[in-house]
Amino acid sequence: MEQQYYTIKVAAELCGMHEQSLRMYERRGLIAPQRSPGNIRRFSAQDVEQIRFIKRLVDELGVNLAGVEVIMHMRQQLIETQQELLALQDERDDGSAVGTVTIR
Repeated sequence: MEQQYYTIKVAAELCGMHEQSLRMYERRGLIAPQRSPGNIRRFSAQDVEQIRFIKRLVDELGVNLAGVEVIMHMRQQLIETQQELLALQDERDDGSAVGTVTIR
């Protein structure tokens, strides 16, 4: 199944924001939409969800963009740490079945 992409205008409408806000988020490194060969921004559904998360932080919690940057960085670190933990657990589970000796 091919992933659907949105232009900046459509992404802004989906998030209830102005296009200029999305450009500012990109400049600040909060989002990183793909680019078409013609250098047009292409927003994925994941990008739109990230924009909505940022919007909630700003609008509902009153977080400024510097705070959003910190939260986004910490969120990414948490996701990476969780993935590492799952990988280690899988290794442990796979290793525990091999070479196990049962004493009776």
